[in-house]
This record gives sequence, structure tokens and C-alpha cells, in this order.
Amino acid sequence: MKIFILIYISIACFSCQPKSEFKTIDFESFEITVPKKWSEIELNGTDSYVGGIVTSENDTLIFDIGAYSPDVSKNNLPLVFDKKSYAELTEKQKKRLKNTNHLIVDTISGKIDFENYLTQKFEIVKTDCFKAKIITTRNKGFGTTGIYIDSLKGGGQNSNKTKFSFYGENLKEKTEKEFLNAIKTIKLKKYCH
Repeated sequence: MKIFILIYISIACFSCQPKSEFKTIDFESFEITVPKKWSEIELNGTDSYVGGIVTSENDTLIFDIGAYSPDVSKNNLPLVFDKKSYAELTEKQKKRLKNTNHLIVDTISGKIDFENYLTQKFEIVKTDCFKAKIITTRNKGFGTTGIYIDSLKGGGQNSNKTKFSFYGENLKEKTEKEFLNAIKTIKLKKYCH
């Protein structure tokens, strides 16, 4: 009788375990653990391996592995507008801009400290077995969030590098937070393991 009670308690305990809110997506060259509601999408690349994920907030995250994968930390444009370029923004863009550190001027000349109005920042961290740039926005909803690795393989002066970038543009705050957590789980199994 005691055995049946122990078995019953064991079954009850295991069936009460919460289901994981996450899943691991295997993109062959790397794996990433993401929220369960995110979906893998297939994309066609010309000279590299590309693909992506659509998040539960309908944001799109794109990865690119190849010789020409972009260093998205260089997309760091300042939110400085002259009156003409500001007038060309949509009402939706103007509304989102209200919550950012931006500048509207008569003319883009003179002494403007553009660095105060940049859209993103980055830090160098170790990801799996590589040094990587983690790019984050300075203003929620504006700029690029992601990761960039300059060389997964290759790297000599006359050799082709294989680069890695995985990023999203103008992400919603929830997506940005979840994506940054997911980036920490990347396993570059084809290159590190």
C-alpha cells in the first residue's frame, strides 16, 4: 500500500510541474532559447544564411551569417531633424518620437552634439566562445537591438570572414527585453562545439 501511495505522490508531483514558457530553436549553425510563442520564419539570402523569428508582439528579428553580415552597431543615427525632415515623418513616427531624446533644429549645421542623440549603444561581451557586440537602444522603440560577431571563422588579411548578426529594428519594449535575454542563450554549435 505504501508503494502505491509513493507512486501516486510522485505522479502528482511531476504532473504539477509548470510547463516551460520557453523553447529552443535550432537554426543548424546555432541554437537560441526564446519564449514559446515566438515563431521561426524562413528567409532567402543571396550570399549568406539568413532567417528569423516573429515575436509574440509581431516584431521581426533577423539573423545573417556570412561574409557580408552587417555590423548593426554602425546604424547608430542621431535623432536630430531639421524642420523639413521632421515634417516628412508620419504622425505615428512623431508620436513615438515624443518619448525619445531628440532634437529639432532650423538647420543641421553649427554646433550640434550629435552624440547626445544617438539611437543605440553597444558593449563587448563573451557569447558562447566568441567576443560579441550586444547592441541596445538608448530610446525604447527607436534603433537596433541585437548581437554582432565579426568573425566566426576566417579572419586573416586575405581570407573571407564568416560574420554573424542577429537583430531587430524599433522593437517594442517587451520584445527588446526578451530578445536580450534570448541572446544570452545562443549556442554557436557549428563554430564552438
